[in-house]
Amino acid sequence: MSASRRDRPERARGRLEDDLDEDYEAEYEDAEYEEDESEPRRRRAGASRRLSAAEAAAAALREITALTAKSAEGVTSVRPADGGWVAGVELLEARRIPSSSDTLALYEVEIDDEGNLTSYRRVQRYPRGRSEAS
Repeated sequence: MSASRRDRPERARGRLEDDLDEDYEAEYEDAEYEEDESEPRRRRAGASRRLSAAEAAAAALREITALTAKSAEGVTSVRPADGGWVAGVELLEARRIPSSSDTLALYEVEIDDEGNLTSYRRVQRYPRGRSEAS
């Protein structure tokens, strides 16, 4: 095979890549301009947007487990508060054998409107299987 025939696929591939680069630049050049215009509006809208209860519960669960390194049993409550949310999160404090002897704890977790942990405290500690009324 001659050298020029071997080079054809490389040259064709090079032209294709150049064409794709030009298409990409042309497509996103306008989008970049539009994005810059709308970005301040998006930020303002995002800053005033309040988390939903489900988002707040997920954030509380994520933040408290990351901070304490304890396993979460679940979210027991979520309520709105000034500037954010308060969630009740049940964590596994001490694992025992059998698991019915585990020690659980209920934590009150405060989350701001952006989903960041602002404070937490342990409200109650109890053995697994004990009802809250006991």
